Amino acid sequence: MCETPQPPDPTTRRPRWVLLYGAAFSPLAVLAVVEMAAPPNPIRIILRLVFAVGAFAGMAVWVRASRTALEMLDWCACAGETVSVRVIESRRARPSATPVTLAPSRAAHEEERELALR
Repeated sequence: MCETPQPPDPTTRRPRWVLLYGAAFSPLAVLAVVEMAAPPNPIRIILRLVFAVGAFAGMAVWVRASRTALEMLDWCACAGETVSVRVIESRRARPSATPVTLAPSRAAHEEERELALR
């Protein structure tokens, strides 16, 4: 947006990269231990699946929790002054003074006729 040589504001929320590394590499380390331990094949397959899905789930949770901080990485100090927001107010319809009566639909008329014939 704008080129400012000022350091970022200390109150600006920053992504916590350590949490991402922990969420991604912890399950991968456990997968390495599973491969070295060599449990029976069905158990190994289940453990591989669980920890691989866990690694991706941890990364997805981190991205979801850090979405604001990731967005703010590209903003500079003067970004709030340079962004313009247009607000459009809507006009609501005023209620009419007289109640509106709707003509009965054909289905309602047929239902009445059917009930009357019984």
